[in-house]
Amino acid sequence: MVALVGLAFAARAGAQAVPADSAAKRDTAHVKADTAHAKADSVLAPGDTVIGDSITVLGLHPGDTTTKIPKDTIKAPIAHAEMPPVLGVGEQYTWNREDLFATGALTLTQLLDFIPGMTTFTTGNLASPQFGAYAGNPGRVRVFLDGMEIDNLDPRAGGALDLAEVQLWSLEQVTIERGADEIRVYCRTWTVDRTTTSTRIDVVQSDQRTNLYRAFFGKRFEHGALLQLGGQNYGTSSDATVGGGNELALFGRLGWARRQWSVDGFFMHADRTRDLRLQDQGLTLLEDSIPEQDRMRSDMYFRAGYGDPDSGAWAQAMVAHTNFTEHSPFTPIGSIAVDSADTTRTSTQYIATGGFTRWGLRLSGIERYDKLQTGGVNATSVRAAFEHRLLALSLYAERRGGDSSSTEEATARLTPVSFFAVAGTVTRRHGGTAFGDQNDLSARLEAGLKIDNAWVSVGLWRRDAAVVPGLVAYDSAYVTSPTIATTGPFVTVRGKFFHDLGLNIWAVRWNSAGYYRPQLQSREELYIDTQWLQRFPSKHFRLVASIAHEYRQDVIFPVGDGLETLADPNGIVALFSHAIVGRIEFHVIDAAIFINSYSGFSPTRVEKVPGYTAPPARITFGVRWQFWN
Repeated sequence: MVALVGLAFAARAGAQAVPADSAAKRDTAHVKADTAHAKADSVLAPGDTVIGDSITVLGLHPGDTTTKIPKDTIKAPIAHAEMPPVLGVGEQYTWNREDLFATGALTLTQLLDFIPGMTTFTTGNLASPQFGAYAGNPGRVRVFLDGMEIDNLDPRAGGALDLAEVQLWSLEQVTIERGADEIRVYCRTWTVDRTTTSTRIDVVQSDQRTNLYRAFFGKRFEHGALLQLGGQNYGTSSDATVGGGNELALFGRLGWARRQWSVDGFFMHADRTRDLRLQDQGLTLLEDSIPEQDRMRSDMYFRAGYGDPDSGAWAQAMVAHTNFTEHSPFTPIGSIAVDSADTTRTSTQYIATGGFTRWGLRLSGIERYDKLQTGGVNATSVRAAFEHRLLALSLYAERRGGDSSSTEEATARLTPVSFFAVAGTVTRRHGGTAFGDQNDLSARLEAGLKIDNAWVSVGLWRRDAAVVPGLVAYDSAYVTSPTIATTGPFVTVRGKFFHDLGLNIWAVRWNSAGYYRPQLQSREELYIDTQWLQRFPSKHFRLVASIAHEYRQDVIFPVGDGLETLADPNGIVALFSHAIVGRIEFHVIDAAIFINSYSGFSPTRVEKVPGYTAPPARITFGVRWQFWN
């Protein structure tokens, strides 16, 4: 509880935080899980498993009374959402809690930079609007939190989800399912299963007067009850030429689990303020500057579950509610219309899901009814998957009642020998859109070769014609527009190729530049990840360090009188950029000390959104410290 009191004090003092794109990142999915948060092997385990007897401690002086340290036990886990099988060549993109923080990512936007075909957008800090486009489409990035889909309720975000809505720090697992034209991000929030109290403190500092503080508290009780609390507070410079803002986010969970049954209630509240961000043309208020915003978002749910989605039969029911409130109106800028002074939007989701998992077979279904202020939308999805060393297959289908649209997706992987594999994904979409009925077919095919512990793969990607939303959070001139089909080759390299040295590389070259899609984009990272077991057999030491290069060519943004080509004299583009991302992190017992850097070169000021450039260099450093009572 001391940690939470400290956090509240930091919030009262107006603490400040790290810019959104300032942290170096990397995928460490292959690293062993954080044993401090490991779940019990199965909820089917009879009763509670004792992992340590009580210990008698003798007094140091005659007459001292002895004390007993209570035994630590592992309780049955709280229900968790199903994580889909992620198929492809080599390592896929999934992170446990320890690896998630080890990437250096402070936002989901930063984490998605690891994903091939993802192009992320931000104006340079944590509080800024943050979006990602998968194969050039911001409308095809979907996020699920413990089974509930995160709705876009912010009227300033347009037709895409502002990824800053996702509180990355509160998660214990993130799994990325990559379709041929859509990416689905599945998130599980942090839970605990030990009766020993778990607390943690994070302190992060950076330039631009940036500070961030986090605190966590979690405990299980003897009869299976659960209490968790956590908070994050950040703030950064309010300089209108770089943007700024602050946020205080708090969460809590109460629950109970016994054998196969569990119930829990979760609440997350985030109060965020975004400062005025001027375009680079000068210090005057332009029509396409980003106005200030004062808003709050609360996500909550009540869930009851039986069984484990990773083993045997299981079922869950959930009622989730989201409330979004904006207290600041649009600032009247030029001819831009002003909305109401206060905006409140809500959504309520009723979710029923269940399935069966065993012998490599996974069957599941979900029925979701989303009640919005504009009306209700129901969605039904089913999944069937089978995984074997030689052959893996996943079938996914979804039908949405709001626009009568349907999606069918098939993914397969064949591994005839241990060092060679082929994989492919095909997605078909049909149904109504704002531009008429669609009947689209997209595909991604790849073949890979294993060298030592690294996989090298090459493939061909085709995304069919689509409709992309206008990112009006950056400029009201950006409009929803149709985009042409595109095809391009890609290459990936993932894994350790020599002892503890590894590579994370991806590059995609489309046949032309398009809306939100550079013709050529790549990310190359060399890393070392070692526990130096010869010197530290207790595994109380870990070193993670990396150096990465990020590159993207010019990116076109859709405007009303523009064309989807770089040759259009009326077009608006974000200029091409190079950036160097560095990171070094030491783990010693239960503490982690880290330094991250992000530096632009050629040009030195990186532009991810037209007219908004990030500072040429940023340094972030801090410590994470876990405590066990």
